[in-house]
Amino acid sequence: MKSKFSSSILIGYMILAFGWWAVLLWRSNEEKLALQTDAIAYKLAISKEAVLHTSEYQDLFEKHQRYAWMVIGEGIFFTVCLIIGLFWIRRSAQKEVQLARQRRNFLLSITHELKSPIAAIRLVLETFSKRDLNKEQMNLLTTGGLKDTTRLQNLVQDLLLAARLEDSWNPHYTPIVLKNLVDECKSSLQLRFPLSNIDNQIPVSLPVLQADLQGFTSVLMNLLENAIKYSPKGHVVTVNASVLPAGRTLLTVADVGQGIPISEHTAIFEKFYRLGNEETRQVTGTGLGLYIVKQVVEAHGGKIEIKPNIPNGTVFSIEI
Repeated sequence: MKSKFSSSILIGYMILAFGWWAVLLWRSNEEKLALQTDAIAYKLAISKEAVLHTSEYQDLFEKHQRYAWMVIGEGIFFTVCLIIGLFWIRRSAQKEVQLARQRRNFLLSITHELKSPIAAIRLVLETFSKRDLNKEQMNLLTTGGLKDTTRLQNLVQDLLLAARLEDSWNPHYTPIVLKNLVDECKSSLQLRFPLSNIDNQIPVSLPVLQADLQGFTSVLMNLLENAIKYSPKGHVVTVNASVLPAGRTLLTVADVGQGIPISEHTAIFEKFYRLGNEETRQVTGTGLGLYIVKQVVEAHGGKIEIKPNIPNGTVFSIEI
């Protein structure tokens, strides 16, 4: 807030300085005209009123007018350039501040995302080493440990993929049976979200999709995880796919959650972007998921759209 106020004062001061510069030039031009008019009157030994009708004064007045218009034109040009320049500088500064805030939020969220499963896995290992457990207890702890290990593995894969996407990542195309891949993602997510309800409606007859397996797995995992986290527990997340007339595949992931405001439809695909305050937000995440989704889809030559799910929720549509 302080920096914004200071920049506003600076912009105002510079605009006033340019305006005052124009006024001084204008006054100087008027004074010069008056002095030169007096000089003509003295030279021709006539009154000032008579000077106004001489050819010498007419030439002088035309030069005065041209100079006046030059002052006005330069003043307007430099003022406009100043305003545009200061606008872009201020906009760039605001983007840097926003990016710094998002990076800070990312560090806070990634610390939480790493700390929780590591602490849980350590607790499982310490329990194994210090206590004699029956089979049922061992199975329970092992399931929890596998869940946290899977969470860490997915997080590391997303971090690596996000880094690779910044360095001209190119997909390695392999045949993918989309229905089977969704089932695999569903099984993986059910370890973390036992109450999740993913309805795989992709028809068995859907043609094989040519795409990067790791990249498209990350796309599905992120979309499904977001849909689960932002939907009421136990509500259905629907996955469907169809073939478009041009031979491309249309994949949709629909939830019945709180929905996404239209004003945020672009921002949510930015790196590190998350709604709300990082310290008070209830839903965990790193702000990389939808960024990865968009980058991977576009690397395949596809596009992603967000639509409302009537009456509640969101539909992510991917054409690839």
